[in-house]
Amino acid sequence: MRAPLTYDAARTAADAVIAAGRAEGLRLAVAVVDRGGITRVLLADDGAGPIAVETARRKAYTSAVSGFATAAFAQFAASPAMAVAPPHLIDPNLLPVPGGLPIVVDGSEVIGGVGVGGADGETDDRIATTAAKSITDLLA
Repeated sequence: MRAPLTYDAARTAADAVIAAGRAEGLRLAVAVVDRGGITRVLLADDGAGPIAVETARRKAYTSAVSGFATAAFAQFAASPAMAVAPPHLIDPNLLPVPGGLPIVVDGSEVIGGVGVGGADGETDDRIATTAAKSITDLLA
């Protein structure tokens, strides 16, 4: 088992999100959590609203504890098999919308999650990919 996600790695990823958002004229929020869903870093750029902050946190949590990108988790949560007990109703911190990615090292070990909020789901997801890549590059 790899060492837990460090503050420095989490902060590097969060800074990458803020920079990527600013490059596109977006004001985003980003959360980076450890494998247990505990927030390591939460940043909100100037102009990012409270919904952006909360969705970023919940997307990061969802991807870390499920091990799935939140876009894939949304498909799972919407499946007929899950209609009886939707997972996001069992754990209200889960958020089945795009914009969250697990942080995976050594091919399959989830050490955390990153969530981006403040734009549309597709944009949040694309920018979250930038953050996750910055962490895996840093830890490689």
